[in-house]
Amino acid sequence: MARQVNIKGLRLFRLVVATGSLAEAAEKVNLSSSAASRLLSQLEEQVALTLFSRSRRNLSLTEEGALFYQQISNTLDGIDEIPLIARDLRDRSRNWLSVVTAAPLANGLVVPTIAEIRKLNPDIRCTLHVETRFEIESKVAARGYNIGLISLPMENRIIPVDAMPVLRSRLSVLMPADHPLAVQREVGLKALSEQPLVTLAVGQRWRDRLDEAMGEAGLRPRVAFETGSTLVTVEMVRHGLGLTLIDQLTLPASARDGLVLRPLEGDHWITYASLHAKGPRAELCEVFLDALSAHVEARRAEDPQFGEMVYLI
Repeated sequence: MARQVNIKGLRLFRLVVATGSLAEAAEKVNLSSSAASRLLSQLEEQVALTLFSRSRRNLSLTEEGALFYQQISNTLDGIDEIPLIARDLRDRSRNWLSVVTAAPLANGLVVPTIAEIRKLNPDIRCTLHVETRFEIESKVAARGYNIGLISLPMENRIIPVDAMPVLRSRLSVLMPADHPLAVQREVGLKALSEQPLVTLAVGQRWRDRLDEAMGEAGLRPRVAFETGSTLVTVEMVRHGLGLTLIDQLTLPASARDGLVLRPLEGDHWITYASLHAKGPRAELCEVFLDALSAHVEARRAEDPQFGEMVYLI
């Protein structure tokens, strides 16, 4: 017969892993260290697993503990999202759209899409949140939002979420309008490797794209400045600190004053997808996707360069 597992013990377990400290985790849930230790021991008994190695003063995860954490983390996220799920169910009848995405896409694509929806439906209300890639996937899966928007591939393939490709955008180089490379129709990788670059840190998605493109050509990027924000790289380019890799969708028209985009030589594209929880979708998801398509097509019609570098799937 399966034993009932204490949710409080699971939450404490996750906090210990996240903080690396039993004392800090205990303080967060208003328990003494001794009470927290007993709760963890009870959890280990309930699940019949040794989660921590106690051979040293500090707790450290066993191999079983690490695997257990990977499996239950999303489950606990789902439990924590129950209030958001209930709010979502209540608000659907009140014409409320909830979207989650990354900051550059929020500014460059989602906000204009919401504006398109508002033109046709002045009563619509919307929640737009910016999260990390992992949080976007996790919270959409837990029905914390109607819809997510993200670039592929996904961060965590084990999260149960439907990804529907909606458009493709060509990788481009952002530079000041008076830069010598601005006269070229495309920027070659060799020429780009000779320029100082501003980019995200190693392991972040735009940096990965830069390293991958350069690596395929047998080149190394000349990174002059690193930052944690795509939007900050734009300002660095504006101030002459270097060039950066970006695309049409993550650079709002309002941010382009004095800057130009030139496509990267070769077949380098990003696929963007809408994310949906498994099961029935809110009607507003289709409203959002229709408005997104209308916005993209309108930009393609009015801007020939945009039309060459972005297309709907």
